Formats: sequence, structure tokens, C-alpha cells
Amino acid sequence: MKMNSWTLSVLLLLAGPLGADPGWHVEYPDSFCVVEGSTATIPCSFTHPAGLQMERVIWCPYSLICHLTVFNVYDSSKVRADSRFLYLGDRVGNCTLRIIKTVKQDSATYRFHFQTNGGGYTGWKGVVVTVINGEDVKVRSSVTDNVVKEGGQVTLTCTSACSFHRLDVHWYRNGQALSETGPALHLSNLTNDDAGDYTCSLDSSRQKTSAPWCLLVGEDEDGEVVKVRSSVTDNVVKEGGQVTLTCTSACSFHQLDVHWYRNGHALPETSPTLHLSNLTNDDTGDYTCSLDSSRQKTSAPWSLLVVEDEDFDWHLTVSVVSVLFAVFLLLLAGLVFAKRSAPGPEHEIVYREVVR
Repeated sequence: MKMNSWTLSVLLLLAGPLGADPGWHVEYPDSFCVVEGSTATIPCSFTHPAGLQMERVIWCPYSLICHLTVFNVYDSSKVRADSRFLYLGDRVGNCTLRIIKTVKQDSATYRFHFQTNGGGYTGWKGVVVTVINGEDVKVRSSVTDNVVKEGGQVTLTCTSACSFHRLDVHWYRNGQALSETGPALHLSNLTNDDAGDYTCSLDSSRQKTSAPWCLLVGEDEDGEVVKVRSSVTDNVVKEGGQVTLTCTSACSFHQLDVHWYRNGHALPETSPTLHLSNLTNDDTGDYTCSLDSSRQKTSAPWSLLVVEDEDFDWHLTVSVVSVLFAVFLLLLAGLVFAKRSAPGPEHEIVYREVVR
């Protein structure tokens, strides 16, 4: 069978110089996908027969032979300013390539070619990189409950439609970067300092960041992990008025199921805040919030009393009288203490004798 010169050239480029030993080799990882906007790293290694000197390294997409004349994303013989394709390898055996801020157009089969003073070689197998768009990045937990006992442990995993073993994954607690990197974050010997909102991002720019996952550790100083806060300072509110109750903890609740109850009966609202307006006597009662429908983590009750105008004035009067009475008792106690501490006649006699 006769071969034309082009076919022969292709075979030589794929297999290395004619008659060379089998020391020519390029090793790639399996094909993988990345999320658009993230940074991907393609590990790569190569070998060639001993005694040869490296002259040029090239990475190219699409082309089967990845030779000097085809389009390439990296060429050691050319200066590329502000390139998103960064060569992390060397001229000894490492040919790792990093793609920064990937775009959908980066989806391709990438091949590595190296040129020596004794010939060149292309790793024809290549590695298929698929860039996907619009995939959610999420934090998954090894526990089903967001509240973990002090001293316990939890593993958080950053997930998406793509595998993360080739991506840069960064972790944050309450927006502050953590030193740990990688798709899994292991937290052990938990203390209250570990409580907060955990997020993961595919790179340090945080362009692809997950929604937060809330971790609560043990109980706080008041014996509660969940509390009800009110927009009013007094529990007594006029009929027709309004009040906003907020379910709070060490972290935000937008990732949690928040359930509200009045006198133990479930309310339809599921938001972290409960807005009550045009209040009537029917709104009077003890309000609690819980992180889930099991009520295992429920706040202490916050009592609301809705009264009519005249009742409100009466309650206000009682409150004012109570405050004034308390002030009177404090003043009275102060006078009694001052009288007991004042010097008596015996002290005066002693003083006069000393003066003489």
C-alpha cells in the first residue's frame, strides 16, 4: 500500500520519529467537565528518549496532530500577553495546563505536542474538556440536621453537575475565606466558633458561589440555638397596630425550613420573619419558631398581648406606676442606708476629744 507524504507526516508526528524507541509518551487525565467561569487544571506528563534536548512545547485544541502550523492555545516559542491558558509545566516531564475563567467556547479536545532536537511527538489521545453553563453550585452536608453537638463533626461537599477534582474550590464561613481547598470540607471537634454560613466557590473571584449552608453548634450562652426577636420593646400592642417577629440564630435562615407557631399551633408562614399587622385579640398568644417541622429546635416563646385603646392606656398607666414605685423604693432604700451610715453622737465626742 502506497502512502502519500501527508499521511506519512501524520504518522511520524503521532508516533514520534521513525525508528525511535517507545520512550515517547504523553499522559492525560480522563475527560471532564467544568462550570463556565471557573478555573480548570489539566494535569499532564510526558517522556522522551534520554539524551534529547527539549526545544518547544505546544498545547492545541481540535487538531489531531497539534503540529507547529495549527492553531494553538499555548506555544513556548511565542509571547502571549494576558492569555487565559497558563502553562504550569516545564521542559523535563510536566506539561500541566491551566484554563482561567473558562467560557463555553473552550469546550474542545486538547492535545500536547513537544519538539526535541531529535524529533517531536503529539499525545494524540488528548483530553476532552466540556464547559457547561448555568449549573448550580451547592453545598451538601453529611448530616441531615443543621444543628450539630459541640465536639461533633460534619463534612461539607461542594457539588455541581461537574466533577470538581480538576477545579479550584474555595470555602468561606460568613464570607471569610478559609484555608481549606478542595471539593470536601471536613470539620471536627466542633465549637461555637464553627457556627455560621458556609459557602463554596469554584475560584477566588466568587463568580460561581453556592448558596450558604447554615451550621449551628450546640447551644448558645442562653441555652438556645433559635430565638424570636421583636420589632417592639413592649409585649403589649394596640389593636390595629403591627409587629414583626424574626427567627434568629448564629447564621441566616434562607437555606433552612423555618416554621412559626402561635400557642403551639402551626402558622402558614415559613419565612424567617413573621409580619403581623391590623392586630386583633385573636393575634394574642405565645409565638415560637422552629428550624423544621419536627420542632426539635424550637425557640422560647415570645408573648404578644393585643389590647383595645382604653385597655392599652390602662396597661400603660400600670407600667408607669410600676416604674415610679420602683424608683420610690430605690430612693427610700438609699435614705435608710445613708441614715444608718451617718456618724452618731459618740463619734462626735471622740472627735472633739482628739481636737483638744
